[in-house]
Amino acid sequence: MQIVFDPSTVRQSKIGSITGVVYFDFDSGRGFPGVGWNDFVVVILNWWIAALQKILQGEKAELRFMDGPYWISVVPQGPTILLQCTEDRDGAGVLYEVDVGIESFKRELLSFARRLWNAYRQANIQASELDEIKKYLPN
Repeated sequence: MQIVFDPSTVRQSKIGSITGVVYFDFDSGRGFPGVGWNDFVVVILNWWIAALQKILQGEKAELRFMDGPYWISVVPQGPTILLQCTEDRDGAGVLYEVDVGIESFKRELLSFARRLWNAYRQANIQASELDEIKKYLPN
């Protein structure tokens, strides 16, 4: 499992919203919600970091995407988590499930945070939401 983030797609709108390509890539080659998915990357990363705190405490959590009716339900199962990739449309529901190690997931999420932070610094983007991300990054 990898969180794919393309720093070259980072854009800040006139009203301050920050978007970019981010999606989950599973070993099977499936992208969720889809390969090249564009979303509000700072907002969802902050949501996902909050969800990580719950997951590390053994609680269920959801990794939501802001654009579209997509999320990943996370069910802790000891040293692993079950990721249930969900689409909220008629006839959809859980599209597929993947088991991932908790530590592997945590490393991947924090790697995404670091890559996002670096992309914003290079693009000289200023946003208060970035301050939340900074506190989770190792020095």
